[in-house]
Amino acid sequence: MNIKALAALAAAAVMAASLSACGKKTGDKDKTSSKAESSAVEKDAESTVEEDSAAESSEAPTESKPEEEEEKLNYIGEKDAKKADYSVELTNGTEHEIIGFAINYGDGEYSENLIPSGEDFEIDEVRRFNWSHTVSGDVMMLGDFNVEITLEDGNRFELHGFPLTDMLSGEIRLMDEYAFLVYTNKIGDVKDTMKKEADIVEAEKEKEEAKTSTTTEAPIPEPETETEPVTEPEPQPELQPDSQAENSQAEQPQVTDQQIVEEQTW
Repeated sequence: MNIKALAALAAAAVMAASLSACGKKTGDKDKTSSKAESSAVEKDAESTVEEDSAAESSEAPTESKPEEEEEKLNYIGEKDAKKADYSVELTNGTEHEIIGFAINYGDGEYSENLIPSGEDFEIDEVRRFNWSHTVSGDVMMLGDFNVEITLEDGNRFELHGFPLTDMLSGEIRLMDEYAFLVYTNKIGDVKDTMKKEADIVEAEKEKEEAKTSTTTEAPIPEPETETEPVTEPEPQPELQPDSQAENSQAEQPQVTDQQIVEEQTW
């Protein structure tokens, strides 16, 4: 074999080796890129599922309380909230059991106890207060109603201007001398009647103090002392002149005839 033939064989072997190496490297790159692409697709799919679930949860309507849960609440007043003119949610935040709950309209008399018999309004309990009140030819105004609560110890407190026509929910709270209401009205504003109730209590105190001061300043009559009756001396009858002479003669000693004879003998 000559030198040219050996050179040709060596060149062919080198070319074959280089071609096999290039094919191996290209295959490894293809495998790596396919794996990266598949993992990226999986990540995109997972992120899409998470975003869809988050969007669904944010778009879902938030209900404060479903109807089924509201129906389970104990009630005050009427049993059926759907048939009542007014239905509000009340919480007992007085830290005392409420055994009496009555309402009046305007200057009218208070109703009977609206808590069902044997079901005291427990501490922190939530109830539905359902009430119907229709006055012919009259328009219900804010503050037309008053509510009187009776605690387990017998103390009574009045909630003046109870906003039944303008409230959705409320909590009854208690101070030392008065009760007040924190409530949410129909447009979502939170209201507090603490100052109003405190002013009413102060005004009533001033009236009582004025009555007491008027009573103490009035003159107190002195008690009558029992005295023994004074007996006047009986009047003596006046003596006539004749009777006075007779009495004087009667008082003088009478002289007998014997005494006169004896005197002459002497």
